[in-house]
Amino acid sequence: MKYGLLLLALTFLCCSADDTKSLTSTNLQGKWIETETRLDTLSFESWENLEIMNLNRGKEMKDGYLLPKSGSGPYNYILLEEKISLNSMLSSDSNYDDYYLKIIGNKLNIGNFYGDTSGEILTFEKLD
Repeated sequence: MKYGLLLLALTFLCCSADDTKSLTSTNLQGKWIETETRLDTLSFESWENLEIMNLNRGKEMKDGYLLPKSGSGPYNYILLEEKISLNSMLSSDSNYDDYYLKIIGNKLNIGNFYGDTSGEILTFEKLD
């Protein structure tokens, strides 16, 4: 019994040392801002039976019209182990694509799913 409690205590201490959070919809809830340019934001919410991630990239002029930047809009998502599977709700394509995803502390690292020029992995910081 003593060894079981000791093992359990050591497990909690070891797992909390790197501050990595397991991926759940609850951990993602709220708003996140991209850390390099601080212009793009992600927000996660559950709506009925859907898990929705919304990307807000601001607006730009195209052909004389002020339109949302490329990649902006709502995405359906499914959480996998260290991955997020995304499908743009504005696209007629029903396929989901997988991207790297990891939460460490108040930082969210995600694969570059919208073609940002910052690199392959984007970092967002929790705003709440």
